Amino acid sequence: MAPIELSDRPVKVVLAARMLYLVVGIGIIRTVITVMRHADVRSPHFLIITKLLIYAASLFLIYQIGKGRNWARWSIVAILFISILLLFLPSFESFSHNPVHTLLVFLQYTLYIIALLFLFHRSSSGWFGAENIPGEK
Repeated sequence: MAPIELSDRPVKVVLAARMLYLVVGIGIIRTVITVMRHADVRSPHFLIITKLLIYAASLFLIYQIGKGRNWARWSIVAILFISILLLFLPSFESFSHNPVHTLLVFLQYTLYIIALLFLFHRSSSGWFGAENIPGEK
């Protein structure tokens, strides 16, 4: 299979990838805020290492989405559902304690959902499925 050229990507896929990169960037900012708030209480090394691994995996998935890998697109969906249970729902309770952190969570999820809508748009889905359709580019 020939490599997918950047110009062949639908605009919605490019925008979705940029939004997902922004989601990772906001996550890094949130991690820094958390480490600074809790550094005097406990050691942040485990949190930092865990977050680095998560961000590295996220960047890899976004890169694979840009290459047209359908499994990466579905992996991003699975991560969203898991993170809603582990992060989004508890954020409602922490709003009064740390509103900036919670607003960043809501911004992340908004961008994440918009990016997923772009990735599953008709033009994007056709592009991701093009490798499976005989006679299509």
